[in-house]
Amino acid sequence: MKDNLASPSANLLRAQEYTALVVALGSEHFFNELEYTLSRYVAFDSSSAICYNKNTAPQLLFSNLLAHEQAIFYARFLDGAYVASPAYQGFMNDYSDGVYPWTGLMPEGFMQSQMYMSYYRTSNIEDLLYIFVNCGDIGFIQFCLGRHSPNASFNPQEIKLIEDISQFIVPLLNKHWEFAAQKKAQEVRPLSSIVSQRVSYLLNNFEPDLLTSRERQIAKLVITGHSSQSAADTLNISPGTERVHRAKLYAKLKLRSSSELFSYFLQQLTAL
Repeated sequence: MKDNLASPSANLLRAQEYTALVVALGSEHFFNELEYTLSRYVAFDSSSAICYNKNTAPQLLFSNLLAHEQAIFYARFLDGAYVASPAYQGFMNDYSDGVYPWTGLMPEGFMQSQMYMSYYRTSNIEDLLYIFVNCGDIGFIQFCLGRHSPNASFNPQEIKLIEDISQFIVPLLNKHWEFAAQKKAQEVRPLSSIVSQRVSYLLNNFEPDLLTSRERQIAKLVITGHSSQSAADTLNISPGTERVHRAKLYAKLKLRSSSELFSYFLQQLTAL
């Protein structure tokens, strides 16, 4: 059990610990930093972070479990047994952000239940301490600290210490998951959507430092396949005027044809 602890009277995160957590926001290292920070204040044997969402399976965000606990955790808990866990009921009942001792979440008679016997007792779990963070539509985060037999349960002073620290931890957890969700949304966005946005941006902002507004309008029409007559009709100008503007934009870009203009556009697009 981790025992390199800060003073028991500490009730605020050290500046360097807070800074490390802020720097890690949105990254895959955030929960490692959080575990390390908490281990400086309270001793524990294992830790994990789970995100719950209604109508979907839980998402394991982080785990640092004892070897015998890990096998049971993956084989039973994540495979469906989580629905009978006291912490999951906290999620289903929309518990507010904060610190929750395991015993305070247990329904009456839980320690005689099949869930307790088959998972918690088999894993030698002596006590658990949870930090709940309700992130709204993007999930409900449960960060859990565990103690295993023969170590003692979390005492009131330790629980109070985590409660004091949680005033900093809860907002950071919320912001981390917000950043992580944004990053994930960007990563899974279809490539076609990303390309479409780039194309639209470049067509509407094509060489603004070199071309006039009218020349950019014509460049956009040429790139999108309009003939000289079609471009003139679209802009309500004569074909002769369209050709004058086209010749000027070609000269400014050192191009000679619509095919060269299109190739130039593609080069600019890949550079975005």
